[in-house]
Amino acid sequence: MRVSSRPPRRERRRLGGKRLFLIVFLSFFVFVTVTFVYVERNLRPPLMHVATMRVKQIVTRAINEAISNHVASHANAERLVEWQKSEDGRVSGFMLNYAEHMRITSETIETVQRTLHEIKHVPEHIPIGQAIGSAVIASFGPRLPVRFEPVGAAKVELGTRQRDAGINMILVEVYIRITAEMAIIIPFDTKPETVVTEIPISYLLVVGDVPMYYYDNKGNPSGSTADHAPNIALPLPEPDRETSGEAHDETGTGNEDAVPEES
Repeated sequence: MRVSSRPPRRERRRLGGKRLFLIVFLSFFVFVTVTFVYVERNLRPPLMHVATMRVKQIVTRAINEAISNHVASHANAERLVEWQKSEDGRVSGFMLNYAEHMRITSETIETVQRTLHEIKHVPEHIPIGQAIGSAVIASFGPRLPVRFEPVGAAKVELGTRQRDAGINMILVEVYIRITAEMAIIIPFDTKPETVVTEIPISYLLVVGDVPMYYYDNKGNPSGSTADHAPNIALPLPEPDRETSGEAHDETGTGNEDAVPEES
């Protein structure tokens, strides 16, 4: 009677199944490891760049909409700006009302913080194809989650700037500058980022005395009494010193080379 040293058929099937599972598991582990190393070395910087641009776009739009709806629409320009006038009633300057300034600043900080905490829970994903920079596969590939966390309180500054709006007229713009610190988080990296946005809340036009006449860039008089304006002559542009010096040298050289005729 022959005794077989081979294991029974059921045991062979079990060993084959375990071996197949081990091969599949090792193959999957190697694939995940290679993919992770590739993404870590090649795709992490462009992915973070795309995520940063996307988060800044979302945050800036949300802050602008929130401030425009809740702060800028309720700002009172008459209470915000205090005009300083001379004895004859002319505007000589202006300054911001401190109480209204602080009210707008505190309301803006509260609105920005509330907006950031609301939109940070909104899911946002970007395709890996966008990080490669190809227009063909920009919308393909797995979509990676992107989120951000506010870091500290937002900084709010209320400022003004002026620009010319005509003859003796100045347009004054009152604006809010918002600076928000946040941390952008993707599956492979975390990066701090600063979002800065400016939102105008009021425009003021300061009109001064219009002169009787004035001159344009060609020296022509303009205004209601332009006919009685004295004539002026614009100064001529100065000749180029290098050009005039070269011309003088050429003239002098020509005179030296000239030979007087004998009588």
